[in-house]
Amino acid sequence: MAFVTGGTGLVGARLIFDLVEKGESVVALKRKQTPVSKFEFLVSFYGSSLEKINEKVTWVDGDINDYDSLLAVIPENSSVFHCAAEVSFHPGNAKKILQSNVEGTANVVNACLVKNVAKLCHVSSIGALGGKINGSIINEDTPWSPPGKSSYSLSKYYSELEVWRGTAEGLNAVIVNPAVILGPGDWQKGSPSLFHLAAKGQPFYTLGSTGYVDVRDVTRAMIYLMDSHIQSARFVLCAETLTYKELFTKIAHSLQVPPPRIYANRFLTSLAWRAEWVTSKLLDKEPKMTRQTHRVSHITDVFNGNKITENNTFAYTPIEETLFFIAQLYQSVNF
Repeated sequence: MAFVTGGTGLVGARLIFDLVEKGESVVALKRKQTPVSKFEFLVSFYGSSLEKINEKVTWVDGDINDYDSLLAVIPENSSVFHCAAEVSFHPGNAKKILQSNVEGTANVVNACLVKNVAKLCHVSSIGALGGKINGSIINEDTPWSPPGKSSYSLSKYYSELEVWRGTAEGLNAVIVNPAVILGPGDWQKGSPSLFHLAAKGQPFYTLGSTGYVDVRDVTRAMIYLMDSHIQSARFVLCAETLTYKELFTKIAHSLQVPPPRIYANRFLTSLAWRAEWVTSKLLDKEPKMTRQTHRVSHITDVFNGNKITENNTFAYTPIEETLFFIAQLYQSVNF
């Protein structure tokens, strides 16, 4: 029996799909106000029978910030996959992000200890890793360096500390640190929105860089680690590091639209985030660009996700192949 938090999200939905394909029964946690149709929309991209999936999945209402609700629904001796998290780079959401991601993870860890679960897999982020030192490549051993980190990155780092605290108390656990996760989904939010942006004609690019990984590789790695004897370890999941120009050029190519052509330097992006801040205040909505995303767009980080490929048969999907897969799905519903 598997228990999944965040089952209606990009990672959680694909994970449930993979677990059911593997023949496992799943108990999936969702917030009361979140419809199951959100999950059904995400798994529809993977071409399996929804009826078959629903036969194996039991949905339970709850919240990771409500310890008692977790204790009531996590099955004894189950495998727990903690995918739920708040994602935002807006400074106004800092308190909410820290509460949900850190306190929520503490609740999951505590409930797992009480329920004597078989193993916990916690989904963290490359944001919880340290920054590069003198141009070094970032991996699992890069020292933590909080200056300049976003509230989201801080929340994922402190969430990991809760998991390590759990292992010290006897919990069997592993952590994955995915790079930017690419997959089909809500084309207006998260990484799927990159395809919508490119399709409309994205003329600007910056020369910052970060890592990317296919959502199917993330969930495959999680299941592999949970089935293994590996414990008390974390794994960076990153197929490739690309500049933002390279990424948008590849997406444009996969969609057969013009690539970006105008370099947005620091001055231009600083103007852009300030203009977006004003617009967000006038329209009372979360800005699409913040001071933090402006800063990150010019950072040239390089990530090494090879640890999980050592001594096993795990191999990443090439990012270009991932982008074509997502582009085809985008075009099938938007053209």
